[in-house]
Amino acid sequence: MRYDIEVACTSYLTLHEQKLRIKSFLIDYFGIANFFLVETGFSITAVQEETAFFEWINSGRPDRTTQELFLFEWVEQERWSGHFLLKCSFFNRLEDNSRRKQFEKIVLQMKAYMAHPTLTLHIDERGKVIDVRQFHHRTDGKIGYALLPYAEDEQGRWRENLGASLWIYREDFHVLYEGIKAVYPRKVTGFEDFDHTGMNFVSKPEWKIILKHWTQLAINNPSSAEFIDYVSRWVITTLEHVDEIAIEGNM
Repeated sequence: MRYDIEVACTSYLTLHEQKLRIKSFLIDYFGIANFFLVETGFSITAVQEETAFFEWINSGRPDRTTQELFLFEWVEQERWSGHFLLKCSFFNRLEDNSRRKQFEKIVLQMKAYMAHPTLTLHIDERGKVIDVRQFHHRTDGKIGYALLPYAEDEQGRWRENLGASLWIYREDFHVLYEGIKAVYPRKVTGFEDFDHTGMNFVSKPEWKIILKHWTQLAINNPSSAEFIDYVSRWVITTLEHVDEIAIEGNM
């Protein structure tokens, strides 16, 4: 059986912020962090197991599924306005409408998550690396970005013992990149574009521009504010000792 409802999203929340809140709701609903999730630019599909998702896709996305499945689709109400309508669909294995009350309870639970920011900042210190996460729903290893203090010695080599580096998972890096791309394309020959698989050297003047954009992003993304603030303070402190911080992509 399929159940549908449309929800008008709070206008001040960015699409990224809305997705974070939906993901937090899904973790609470499924009771585990390792469920299967497929995300596109304007949709999120979630189900307990990957096999159930592909069974649904290969069957032509029917109204009945072998496991409970959620489909969230955002539609911009007015082009470039930033205001979104969220269509929520819930699928299960039943043939009739007997679980309507359950769906209504699910909607109330989801709306509660959409109305309030979730605090999801996790910090783990591991030697010379601080692992910083605001949200990470799958334990798929170190897929993300390292922020590395950089300075050269007299021989032009990377100086050791410059302080701890930050590790940011790819999912969490998304909101930080909104500020980082403010300095791209750069005017340095050979380093004009951001390299998601290599090393990107960002100078102190460029970081000041990024920090300014991060301040605005924290306002527009309440659930990410704590995360953005932590990374910003780390950058400011690190720049007291070095002139560059390199961003290394490990994709």
